[in-house]
Order: sequence, then structure tokens, then C-alpha cells
Amino acid sequence: MTGSLHSIANIIGITMKILFCLAILLHTATSEIHDIVVSGVFESSIMTYNYTQSREYCLSQNATLATLEQVTRAQNTSFQTCRFGWVEEQQIILARTTANKSCGSNHIGIIKQEPCGYYIAPSAYCYKIKVVRGVFHVDSPSGKYNLTFAEANSTCAGLNATVATESQLRVAHAAGFQTCRAGWVAEQKIFISRTTPAAECASGEVGIKEYPGTNEKSDVFCFRSDLNHTDVYVVYPPFGNSSMTYSEATQQCLSLGDSLASKEQLRSAPTPISDGIPGWSKDNDVVQFSSGNLTITPCVNEPSRLASAYCFNPNITDFIPVHTKDDKLWLKITMVCIIASIFIILLMAAAFMRGNNCICCARPKKPAQDSTLEKDNGLHQPRWNKTSMYIPKDDIFHQIPAYQNNDAGTKPSVLSKALNTGYRSHTFTNYGFESTPEDSEHSFDKTHPDRSPAGVNPQDASPGDSHVYSNAGFDGTY
Repeated sequence: MTGSLHSIANIIGITMKILFCLAILLHTATSEIHDIVVSGVFESSIMTYNYTQSREYCLSQNATLATLEQVTRAQNTSFQTCRFGWVEEQQIILARTTANKSCGSNHIGIIKQEPCGYYIAPSAYCYKIKVVRGVFHVDSPSGKYNLTFAEANSTCAGLNATVATESQLRVAHAAGFQTCRAGWVAEQKIFISRTTPAAECASGEVGIKEYPGTNEKSDVFCFRSDLNHTDVYVVYPPFGNSSMTYSEATQQCLSLGDSLASKEQLRSAPTPISDGIPGWSKDNDVVQFSSGNLTITPCVNEPSRLASAYCFNPNITDFIPVHTKDDKLWLKITMVCIIASIFIILLMAAAFMRGNNCICCARPKKPAQDSTLEKDNGLHQPRWNKTSMYIPKDDIFHQIPAYQNNDAGTKPSVLSKALNTGYRSHTFTNYGFESTPEDSEHSFDKTHPDRSPAGVNPQDASPGDSHVYSNAGFDGTY
């Protein structure tokens, strides 16, 4: 059993090695790009590393961990891979120059692996659409012109604002604010602000026009003092939290009817934003202002995450492999798999078979024995025969003197009778069977001169015996 288990273990080990080789073959055959070097930038093999290990790997290759700028420069010169990798800024990125669904989900450029960034930041930058001098228009979530004055107040309060006064609306109008929708102001009046005529808006009129007859439901004009000179503002985590994730920041801006500000919107903000406030931007980056200039805090990934590594060595010659599309690649891989499967089957057959016997069944076996026989002095005696001893058929002839002496005169009938000898009843004996004197005349071997059983002295027979012994172990009833 131990040998069989050892053989099975060897088969499994060999099978796993073959499957591993097939996996490597499949990966090599289907990889779009490998061993590419552009502008000194190259990527590690299929092995993955954490941030610290990636730096050590590049050092082992006489290189350094590439910076984001170095990978970006290489990407602009046709460098691309299909595996995310670490860069010096503790970011995991993917460089792509062509769209591929399996590599970067058809995106092109430097793709950052999410989640990326601080994971948490103390604030977020939101962008307010169509706000002038702090005034902006808001309608009801259930449809236009569906807010009572009380609902208008609560709606603006939910946006960190108040209902704009008529004066604030007129200041905004003078700065170019206009809508095609009317709304409540703090004086419980409903106005519409137009700077240019439009037939479908306020009947083509311009200016601040009041709608005195519609004083039950309308939209609302809200006002935020922090947006008096800008359309970008800072929001903080709700419920007293000290920080928030990128998703929480996005939701926070949406709850105020706005979106996260992009870096372009932040740079073009009408009024400089306060320095030293790190916050989320629309591009999944944490940014802040320093001396009026926007700075981007590097997006970072958890250092224990595994990825390949982008290394940089300016002394390496550029190498871009040429790839041609192989329409029969699937056929080649299939053939390799079939051949490997056949090899495994043959290997298993050879290991489990020994000659024509399965090794699981090749066990020493005891020779079959006749359960009715037991050995006595080298001869098998029937268990049921306690009167004498059984002589096998082949030994009968050797008990006949004429046969031993090759006497040609031996009766064929005697030999034939001896050959057909077998067990017939419990009366069978070895040297003969018990018989009456009447029967013994026909039972004795006619070739025996003294008509006595072989090996028995006739003088020893008692005259008064009523039974005599037959000579041969065959049925003497012929």
C-alpha cells in the first residue's frame, strides 16, 4: 500500500508540473507585451511585490524604481504594459498607449489603480454650477415650481445657504445672473431674472420681473456668502467626522447639488482658495493651495499591496518587440494540451501496471486447496475418509506392479478403470475399498499372483476374515 501511495504522489507531482508548464506557455502565448524597454523604463517579470520589495527588485536589476514622470515620458514614447506596477511615488499605475479591454478596460494613458490617494482626507473641493455673487437657483426634487415658501427655506438650509433677498438677487442680476425659471426670495415674493430677451422666458422681457399672482408654490433663489466671488468651495465631513474617503467626498458634493471640482476648475477659480487645506478633487487626487498655487499631493496606495514594478535604468537600450497576430494560436495551445494529457495518461498507466497486473492487485496469494483434503505423510487424504488414504489418479498406476514393470500384458480394462477412478462415496478407500468375499473376486487385481492387496502378505490374512482389501483405489464393481 505504501508503494502505491508513493507512486500516486509521484504521478500527482508530475501532473502539477506539466500543468504549470502549460500555464506558463499559455501566459507567454497570450501576453500582448513583454520585455519592453523604452526611455530606460522596463517592468518586472510576472512576479509581484509590495512597495518595499519592488524597490529592492529594481536595485537587484541595477536600476531604481521609476518615478511617475519617467513612466509618463516612456508612455508618451510608445511604452505600455498590461500589468499594474509600483512607481517611486508609492502609486500603482498602468501605462497604456492603445485601448485594450483586457488591459486597463480600454483606457489610454497613465491609469491609477483604485483605491488610490490618501484613502481619507479632511475635506473636499466642490464646484457650484451657475452661481453669481453667491446666488443660485434651486428647484424641488419633485419637479419645478413645487416648493412652498417654508419648503424653500428648508431646501436652502440643506445646501448650507439661505433664501436670497431681493437685494442680493438684484446684485447678482447686475453681475450677469439670469435664469428661465422664477423663484422665491426672502421677502416671500417670486421673481425671475433676465439679462437677455428670450420669447420663452419672461415673455421676452429683461430685468427683475415679479410674478405677484403665483405666491403659493415656486422654485427658490438661495444665497451663500462663501460663493460671493467664486464657484468653488470647501466641504467637510458630515456628522463630526475628521476625514472622508473619495466616495464620501463625491456624495457630499452631490448632496449640495454640486460635483467635485476638477483641477482646472480649481486653478481658474475667480478668487484664490485658502492655502494649506488638503481636499479631494474630481480626478481622485488630494490637492491643496500653497501661495496661491495648486499642488497635488501624490496619490498613494497601501504599501502592502502586491503589483509588479516599473524600474528605470538610463543605460539600457530601447527594445520594442514586434508582435504579429496569430489566428491559429488557439489551435497550438489545444494541441499542446492534448499531447500533455496523453502523456499523463500513459505515465499513469505505466506507473499503475506491472506486466499485465495492476500493482494494486499484485499481492502474494495463498495457493487454492481442496477444502476436503488434508495432508498425511505427504499425500492428500480426504477429510471424510478415515478408513484409509486417498491416492491421486496419477499415482494409481505406480501402485500396479505390471505397470511399474511395463508389462505389456496389463489389461487395458484395468488401466482404463484406474484412469476413471474418482470419489464416489464415503466407502472409497486408498488401497481399495472394503468388499465382501463375493465381490473381492472381481475387485482384486487379476495380475497380482497371490490375489492379495499390494503390500499385504497373504499369510497374514486370517482365515476367518469376512472382508478383504481391494488392490487399487478404483470402483471394483465392474
